[in-house]
Amino acid sequence: KLSGLRPQGRIAGSLPAMAKPKKPKYEHVQYKPPIPQVFGNGVPDDLPMPASKPQSFNIESSRSRPKLQDRLAVYEDDNPQCQRALCIGGFFIFPLWIVGAALYCRTPEAKTLSREAGFKNLILSAVATFACLCLLLYHVVWREGEGIAGRSGLHR
Repeated sequence: KLSGLRPQGRIAGSLPAMAKPKKPKYEHVQYKPPIPQVFGNGVPDDLPMPASKPQSFNIESSRSRPKLQDRLAVYEDDNPQCQRALCIGGFFIFPLWIVGAALYCRTPEAKTLSREAGFKNLILSAVATFACLCLLLYHVVWREGEGIAGRSGLHR
């Protein structure tokens, strides 16, 4: 039954018992949250205060919100590699530019990188089509006319 006994004084080889320091006594103060003036953004007294009417559901704000499809498009991949490949391939086989232009017309506006690459295909296909039409017109008007004039004997 030694558990209830406490050593009184020094035991051989031990240090003297240290006296406990006294706890300082603090005042117990109720917490006060900081006020806006502490942060430097206090409201001047001369400003009118807003009316405290309960605001109902505002239909205007819900209409300005983007559609679900547009919000989901942000998370979709916008990979213009196909349009770029068609653009490069069009230099070897120009109808590929027309395919890229058709894809450009079907690409959603949210995919800006694909639309940018597709716009290049649209411009190049328009230029290539214009060049082919000019070449065809030249061939029909001047080459055919030269052949007719040569056959009729009017050409020297």
